[in-house]
Amino acid sequence: MTAGDLWKAYVDNGNKDEKHESWAFCGGGKEADELLSLVKEGKKRGTASSLIAYSVENEPVPKVGDKSIILDSKNRAHLIIVTRKVTVTPFLQVHPYHGYLEGEGDRTLKFWREVHEIFFKPDYEAAGKDFDPMGEAVLEEFDVIYPPEYSDKDEIYLTLPVGDESEAYREYREEFKAFSSPMDGTDLLSVTEDTKEWVEKENGMWRKENLREGYVPSTLLVAKRRKDERMVGMINIRHTLNDYLLKCGGNIGYSVRPTERGKGYGKKMLSLSLPYLKALGNNRALVTCNVTNEASRRIITSNNGVYENTIDGIERYWIEL
Repeated sequence: MTAGDLWKAYVDNGNKDEKHESWAFCGGGKEADELLSLVKEGKKRGTASSLIAYSVENEPVPKVGDKSIILDSKNRAHLIIVTRKVTVTPFLQVHPYHGYLEGEGDRTLKFWREVHEIFFKPDYEAAGKDFDPMGEAVLEEFDVIYPPEYSDKDEIYLTLPVGDESEAYREYREEFKAFSSPMDGTDLLSVTEDTKEWVEKENGMWRKENLREGYVPSTLLVAKRRKDERMVGMINIRHTLNDYLLKCGGNIGYSVRPTERGKGYGKKMLSLSLPYLKALGNNRALVTCNVTNEASRRIITSNNGVYENTIDGIERYWIEL
């Protein structure tokens, strides 16, 4: 199918006819087909380019809402995607979660760095420069919106917090205070007035040098509803366990905002976080809840949590990954 045919089918299906581009991952070749397959499998929902490439080619940086037709190595059209998030960050500061979203290899940051350094080097050479590990990378997250058999159907998705949404995090915090509800999985959000500073700290918690005493490397993710981008919850994924977490904290803590409870978001948040924890090198996840928290217990058991024991009023469950 040609790009024109695929776009016509998309518009004929009741969608708006608007500006779009057509391209293949890695510019084409066998890599384009391999990455396209990962998208179809649901593993790949992120991509990256070097910022310097846009200057060399005199092209604008992608923006949220951009729609693209994805081609294979023979220029046949397969999918239409929409960009939902764009982040520009130094290569060495790219978060492990983005490496996971790209879906390649073992989905680790180590693999991501190895392949993208190779991929970025020609861009630097074209600009007459050596590869710079602190040079900026343009990170994109996307959804598949057509055809239906490959489109993203989950009501929510998980993403890293960003500084320019600090007001939304303040509103999230105030809602919990208004309901006198605990803010599990949000780390220090409840006691941090500067939410932009909170974002910066949380996004650096995967680095050992940034950890406070008693903490392990972790990833804090925001759960957003696709249809309106409303933040419905947060989940904190601890990459490893220490003595305290092994006893009562577990690998994962989460909360759903009070006005969005009872809609299955907690169950889905936990489900979406488990493959990431596996990519971090874990074979099973410890998830805990208070003996009085029936809602959290149901979330855990619906994700195949197996009860082990209760310690000081905290129920401990293991989930095989």
